[in-house]
Amino acid sequence: MRAAIMIALCALTICPLSATTQGKKLVQYGFDNRDTAYVREHVRDIEKVPLDGIAIAVYAKDADGKYSRNVLGEVFTKNRIKPEDYEHAIDDLKATDFKRFTDNFILMNSNPGLVDWFDPDWSIVAHNAGCLARVAKQGGCKGIMLDPEMYGDFKPWCYTMIPANDRAGRTFAQYEAKTRQRGREFIRAINKEFPDITILPLFGMSLPYFPLRGNPKTKLEPTPYALLAAFYDGILDAATPQTVLVDGYEFSYNYRTREQFEDGRRMILSARNISRNPKGFEKHVRVGFGVWADFNSGTLGWHPEDMSKNYFTPAGLRASVNYALDISDRYVWIWSEKLRWWDGTTSTPEYVEALRLAKLGPGPGERNPLPSWIGVTKASTMGGYGDEPTFAGVRKTMTEIYDLPKDDWKFAFDKRNAGAGGGWYREDFDDAGWLTVAIGKFWEEQVGIGQYDGRAWYRRIFTAPAVEPGKRVFLAFGAVDDSAIVWLNGQFVEEKDIGWDQPFAVEVTRILRPGEDNTLAMQVIDGTGFGGIWKSVKLMVK
Repeated sequence: MRAAIMIALCALTICPLSATTQGKKLVQYGFDNRDTAYVREHVRDIEKVPLDGIAIAVYAKDADGKYSRNVLGEVFTKNRIKPEDYEHAIDDLKATDFKRFTDNFILMNSNPGLVDWFDPDWSIVAHNAGCLARVAKQGGCKGIMLDPEMYGDFKPWCYTMIPANDRAGRTFAQYEAKTRQRGREFIRAINKEFPDITILPLFGMSLPYFPLRGNPKTKLEPTPYALLAAFYDGILDAATPQTVLVDGYEFSYNYRTREQFEDGRRMILSARNISRNPKGFEKHVRVGFGVWADFNSGTLGWHPEDMSKNYFTPAGLRASVNYALDISDRYVWIWSEKLRWWDGTTSTPEYVEALRLAKLGPGPGERNPLPSWIGVTKASTMGGYGDEPTFAGVRKTMTEIYDLPKDDWKFAFDKRNAGAGGGWYREDFDDAGWLTVAIGKFWEEQVGIGQYDGRAWYRRIFTAPAVEPGKRVFLAFGAVDDSAIVWLNGQFVEEKDIGWDQPFAVEVTRILRPGEDNTLAMQVIDGTGFGGIWKSVKLMVK
């Protein structure tokens, strides 16, 4: 069987590409990404995988003289990168005999984001970015692959989570202007080394745009990535005419249908609506997609011996990659974790073949797709899940008076964002036909929902307890993934987007009816991964 597959692989090299994928490029990035030295030494084996490029790390010497410092995470710090940290990487790339990989990228992270936007030492960040751009240019790469996500304790893109001592006396508008200025400094340093660079962020302007889509009343300021939009605008302001900014749109990791990728393209291009430089957006921004080849393998495991147990079978991966290539402007990047393309221990020729076939057409697709809810991580296994750690900060200023029941909530999808216009928040709205679910769980955990990214609604009638006169009353939410719009008794309360795992509270003093039935309605927006009201909801007073 394996011999036959390898013969087929060889035969495919002479097959013409699909007209819709000609000129499109596949780039790999994952847990098996390598540094420049490894790529130089193993380029012949690496190029056996039918890709057009890879994401490459730059390693510098550590205190012991070993090349183990991954420079990708040092850019947004005050550690000034020196020539001796990267010159060897340029030499490695110049010495690498690439035959097929024409579109390679140097890796860069914005995490840990330790330098405040107003810090005079921010010039170090721009310098560091220029250093990696120098590696990319002189090493013959296409550009930089940037991961802008906030993983650690510091949240530089979120105005409301910037340390209070840094933020004191400075408005969101001031931070927005300063971050945009830093974006200009960032791209100027990069363009000085690489005037015609392609920057492929795993999330582009679509990430800060996501909470606002289709809802003009939503404000950018409280959302987690509000300042990322300003930073990208700064890049658009000052970039050379040849600079390309590809939105890598990680939201598409698990997409299986052409329609999903088409919706993703519309989302990426609609992000122009929040840009302060829409002409620059049109000039520089291009549509890309990410596909997670071994999607959710941390939970599902990886099963080369029985590929029907994987989220993507080879046929499914082929179809999704083909749709992504077809609908992208040029680049699609392939993420993987347990599937290792280079060492052969957890890869299979069937998946290698799927990448090659993807450029020829979608094929039959998934015959019997694995239900996406199988193997979903349970909310209860997440760190800090319990009420004690979740509400510890809230309980410093508020007192709990009622814990809303976790069962018997009504749930409905809102794929077309029609719920608000349809009055799904009204007390007299008939939700009898909706699903019955529980909170305190991701919605993917619950039968009848499956893997779903987008808008959905929760409704619950509860009897509120009496409230001591003079007390202010709040609905406190342990965590909602990713954001929520709250109504109580048919009245709009507030919209919140402070992070998928962060508690928040909204005041309902004037709306709550103590001692009576109350109707809570919420529209929840989930961008990618798991979603829902996945922790407790409480009534609290202060």
